[in-house]
Amino acid sequence: MTIQIPIKSFKEGDAFTGYLLAQETAFKTSSRGTDYLELTLSDATGRVKAFLWDLRAIEGDIDAIQPDAFLKIKGAVTIFNSRIQLKLDKLRFAPDEEIPDLSAFFPLSDKPVGEMLAELDRFIDSLKDPWLKNLVVAMLRDDKALREAFAKAPAAKHLHHVYLGGLLEHTISVASMAEKACSHYQSMNRDLVIAAALLHDVGKIAELSYDRSFGYTDEGNLLGHISIEVQWVQNAISSVERFPEELRRQFLHILLGHHGKLEFGAPVLPKTPEAILIHYLDDLDGKLESVFTNIREDPGAGNWTQYNKSLERMIYKTRWPSAAQ
Repeated sequence: MTIQIPIKSFKEGDAFTGYLLAQETAFKTSSRGTDYLELTLSDATGRVKAFLWDLRAIEGDIDAIQPDAFLKIKGAVTIFNSRIQLKLDKLRFAPDEEIPDLSAFFPLSDKPVGEMLAELDRFIDSLKDPWLKNLVVAMLRDDKALREAFAKAPAAKHLHHVYLGGLLEHTISVASMAEKACSHYQSMNRDLVIAAALLHDVGKIAELSYDRSFGYTDEGNLLGHISIEVQWVQNAISSVERFPEELRRQFLHILLGHHGKLEFGAPVLPKTPEAILIHYLDDLDGKLESVFTNIREDPGAGNWTQYNKSLERMIYKTRWPSAAQ
């Protein structure tokens, strides 16, 4: 495959011929009654909306144009409402055999997985409470399949850390902030907080699909990651002899409450100091990663990003340099 322009480098007027991965596909009808195709396409550097206004330009089997399919496309980069998009001239399904380097289409964490796993192990080894340490070791160290998936999964489909390794990166970030917070708020149970930080999103490895495009599994859609991980933790606790009932309740409460509000998917509101801390740190890390990603990837030349629906605001991009710089 010849070198093609990465999505993050698209500029208005660029001609593009190459391969992209379909994340979303939708056949729609315009207000004029004509059929067209709207897609979200991706490579390892980002996503872009694309439109094919004449379905006769689809070569081959139209039914093969589905999410998770590689597509060979030809088109041009345009701007609409200050956003980069592709106006397609033609496209076709491309079998995997045409794609020599699949890794070019899957975004990866900038941080080496080996280094993040070493940091994960440092947090695990730092736990002094034998019950919590046995629980976390059983899940994140002894269960090799779970550990491998934990190191690969994204943290979300859209909102934050949307790349392979994103879940591990997010987990380490929350645990690192939690460690600092516990040094400041010394009435916190440090081991309870750290153990919960390490496991607060572990269910996402079953909630999300990430072998090709990022989406939700059937189990993820039906149960959600909180329900999934609570069941896993319950099973792991049952294998630890004489695990204290009070500790079980408090640990599960942190997992159940970490989304903070009922309307955000939390079955209960966080009602202990440790649960409140984990909720806010989880929320903070997700929001700030989203903010910095918006600043970094915004295609506009002005001082403001495009409106971010999840953050409910635009972000001011101009940064005052720190003295250290």
